[in-house]
Amino acid sequence: MSSSPLTLKNPRGWFAAGMEVEKAMTILSDGAFKVFVYLCLNARRDTGVLEISQTELARNLKKGQQTLRRHLGEMQTAGICQSRFSHSPLGRGMIEISGEYWPYLTNAEKSCTDGASAYLAEINKMLRARACIRTSLSTADEILAREWFERGITLKQIEQAILLGCSRKYAAWRNNQTRTPIGSLRYFEAVLDQLRDQKIDPDYWDYIRYRMDRMEKLWKESFGKPPSTADELEAATKNKGPDPNS
Repeated sequence: MSSSPLTLKNPRGWFAAGMEVEKAMTILSDGAFKVFVYLCLNARRDTGVLEISQTELARNLKKGQQTLRRHLGEMQTAGICQSRFSHSPLGRGMIEISGEYWPYLTNAEKSCTDGASAYLAEINKMLRARACIRTSLSTADEILAREWFERGITLKQIEQAILLGCSRKYAAWRNNQTRTPIGSLRYFEAVLDQLRDQKIDPDYWDYIRYRMDRMEKLWKESFGKPPSTADELEAATKNKGPDPNS
């Protein structure tokens, strides 16, 4: 027997009281927790910020201003919020709930999330473009890609690592080694580390791309057949950059 969906009697002002509220309840005194709940119900959902004066806040909560300041200090010490008020109790200030205790994505977090999603999509596109790489990002790959995003590794750096890593894979195959495709984004992590502190002539990447495209065409034409013998490939660097075969 299926249960009917729950319906709010009054959806206006509804707040997602989940693990964030439960965590705050375990560390705050009763009075400070009451202030926290009031802030949650009245702060802007897109920012976690409430603009209000100390006098108005104390009146709404039926608390003395000294008591209110003590509760806000307790919350601030616990890392639950930051408050900024003018010297006058009547002057409007603001209280911002920290992300750890706010269940909604703020505008800044949404922007960051959107940026990370676009970043992952571009990496996925780069991987799909190469015949020697298994297609989409796995969950582990997405976690690694998000770490790169947070570290500020650019898409250009990742593109270069993929070019160099795939060039090495094709070179190994053409030298009668295994044709096992690259199965993880982590394959390129060591290449990224190698390239990080190197200043490489831009012409080198044109050379690598040309060389890789040529070998990738042969890879596609083989359709899984054992690789045929071929002349030894020319040296990759010619003093231009890191060896694709290394």
